[in-house]
Amino acid sequence: MNMAKVFAFFSLLSAFLLLSCASEPAKTNPTGAKETTEKREVSLSTARPCMNRMTVMALRWQSDALPYHLESEPNTEATGQDGRSTIWRANFASASRGLAKIFVCSGSLLKNSPPYGVSGNREFPYSTGTIILTFPPSNLAVDSDIVAKFAQEHGGKDLIKKNAQQPVFYELGIDPKSKKLLWAAVYGTSEKDNQGIAMVDATQPRFLGVFRR
Repeated sequence: MNMAKVFAFFSLLSAFLLLSCASEPAKTNPTGAKETTEKREVSLSTARPCMNRMTVMALRWQSDALPYHLESEPNTEATGQDGRSTIWRANFASASRGLAKIFVCSGSLLKNSPPYGVSGNREFPYSTGTIILTFPPSNLAVDSDIVAKFAQEHGGKDLIKKNAQQPVFYELGIDPKSKKLLWAAVYGTSEKDNQGIAMVDATQPRFLGVFRR
């Protein structure tokens, strides 16, 4: 894998994220239900449990729904250094309907966070001819905590020594060239503003490399 492939990977994801963000409504309770008075605690999760929960809801939305992007959100509740987050978002697409939809798995109690639990935003169309590289959720064999360990072993520990609160977020998607499902552990707050990106095979525990922009 080279830098061009990494850039292509992120460019493809960014294109679809721009489309989805334009269609994503404000973070409100989508059910309109009254806020519960039940006492809740911040809940951190790795990627796979949240992906499983979001997949269940996505299949209720459309029976042929498949994910094409998954990412975590670093915040004050979790740095992401251990592969866990209080917020995971997954983009799903329905080829038969030409529609996509974002689902969120949240264990966050922050004021502006998505509703606690699993929720879905409104669906949005993607244009005819757009190629969305979906994947079966079962292909996600390597969880984000394993990705975090690989990243720590290949430079991540040094970055955390310099900044104990170093944010790390995770992105999952199909590499457009190799057609392989890959993890990216991004040390920073965005793809453009990062201290390093660790790439890991998502189908088997295999480290692929570290890249810096």
